[in-house]
Amino acid sequence: MMQSQLLAGLWLLNFAGAQELPPVSGLPHAVVLRRIPADEGWNLVIALSSSQPCEQAPRPCWWTTRDRLGILLEDRDDARKLLPLAIEPGPGDDCSTRIERFTLEELVLSCKGEKWATYDNQKFVYDVRARKLASHFSYAPFAAERVLAGPQFVMTAGARRLVVVIDAAGGDPRVTNAEVPPARAPSEDAFGRFRLSKEKNRYGSEYPVIVGDGTAYRLAQSESQPDPAEMNEQIGPHQMDGGLFWFGKTFYNGEGASGVGGFVYFDPETASFHLFAPAEMAAWSVSAILVEPDCIWLALEHRGEYGNYPGGLARWDRNLQTARKWEMPSIATSIVRADGGIYLGLTDGIAALRGDRVVSFFVDRSAAGQYRMAARN
Repeated sequence: MMQSQLLAGLWLLNFAGAQELPPVSGLPHAVVLRRIPADEGWNLVIALSSSQPCEQAPRPCWWTTRDRLGILLEDRDDARKLLPLAIEPGPGDDCSTRIERFTLEELVLSCKGEKWATYDNQKFVYDVRARKLASHFSYAPFAAERVLAGPQFVMTAGARRLVVVIDAAGGDPRVTNAEVPPARAPSEDAFGRFRLSKEKNRYGSEYPVIVGDGTAYRLAQSESQPDPAEMNEQIGPHQMDGGLFWFGKTFYNGEGASGVGGFVYFDPETASFHLFAPAEMAAWSVSAILVEPDCIWLALEHRGEYGNYPGGLARWDRNLQTARKWEMPSIATSIVRADGGIYLGLTDGIAALRGDRVVSFFVDRSAAGQYRMAARN
């Protein structure tokens, strides 16, 4: 059936026995978000009718209290047959939604605010054969807070914390019953006679510098910077390797400020910076770094006035001096190697690099309050 036919049927059909369904005739934009085959000649469809058109990623679709999301069964042969499992308004007036997981049993939607605030996930559990919604509830999404040896990811949602490990058999992350160890007090980043310190720019904002031998070594700004005194290009995530202090550059990109992305190493022997600025990274800040003998892994992000969003995962080949990139669903805050694979702690889960694609997982919750790792699809 044509998408336009489905949408017209969705929003104009008068569902019998559904008095609780609110009118949606005044909403001008409607779109099918996802469709999967169900049993007995039906498709299961997620559709959204909204006062605003869906935008390009990373802000796919607005789902506010004035909008309506439909979970429906669509007859594959008869466009007039639509059976609603749920028609729901958005959870608030500031929700840009994304499908995290959609199966024949459940739907999980995330919500981001206009300036990238994070709201509760919305979960729907339904019975396709019985043609009914079983439950609808919300829960806070978990972010990767830190990485422990193993590796083990400490996932946090407010005051709640979980420990997630990488399963040795299948390589997927899984929630454990392990107690979360207390966080260590932050230690000073020192390498040889040098250490990281803080200075203030003329506006009173702090930025990192390398100090040693009574001298401060400041990261030079790119020539395209609008005002080098703002020190907008700064030392970001870092790692010691081979006696060198490696770090990714980070910068705010908005309100007249800008920067040029790349990564750098500081050589303590010569007290000098060495810059790498591949074109593939020029527009992006670095949110995580992993230095390996043959390559540098860098997670990229945009930092702007209306929030931050992911720029992908980059691998810089140290021998060929070339970069390769993969798309990412979320911002990564850590990169580790485990059992021969690359894993990333995300602001909303964990990701794994598998061949030519990044596979992403998030902490999901059951109606009974049990937590597990679920694959995004």
